[in-house]
Amino acid sequence: MSITNPTAALGPPPRAKARQHSRLVKILRWALPMGMVAVLGILAGLIGQHSINRRAQTHEPANQIVMTNPHFFGRDSQGRAFMLSAREAARDPQDFQKVLLKFPHITQDVDGANPSTLTADSGVYREDTRILTLKGHVHADNSKDSAFATEEAIVNTRTGSVTGPQAIQGQTNVGNVKSGSFDVYDKGDRVIYKGGVHARLNQH
Repeated sequence: MSITNPTAALGPPPRAKARQHSRLVKILRWALPMGMVAVLGILAGLIGQHSINRRAQTHEPANQIVMTNPHFFGRDSQGRAFMLSAREAARDPQDFQKVLLKFPHITQDVDGANPSTLTADSGVYREDTRILTLKGHVHADNSKDSAFATEEAIVNTRTGSVTGPQAIQGQTNVGNVKSGSFDVYDKGDRVIYKGGVHARLNQH
């Protein structure tokens, strides 16, 4: 014969049920707002990321202002005029002091008796330092039966000097010369060849 507790069969008393219900309500009052805040935060993050991605996609070089056949004029520290031109020019969107050039052409001492010219496939001109970097099939001619070819040249438009950090092949009125690098001063009147210099002089 078994004896059953009648109160156990009936379940917890009403007061216990009320306490459980009250505890559940408190949990829901706290959890639901927090859940809504979390959902709103996720939505805001997704919207922000989408906006950033759209700006990144629309910020392309096609939005740059490209100038066709531009011409820049200036003077060096000794008052000698120079002219810089190019087939195309565009300002770097990441650095407004930098101007990107396609097929640049610079003439130094424009008003002088023997102006010198340099051409290249591409170039970068910095307006803050007034340094022009030429790259790709750089050719120079100083109008004195002297010319050279290299792959890179750096022109300081403040001083008028030209530096070549790469190998050079030059032709002068006295012969041909090759070297690892070079420096040009005084409008081409003084050229310093450095590194593995080889010269062949003409016989007069």
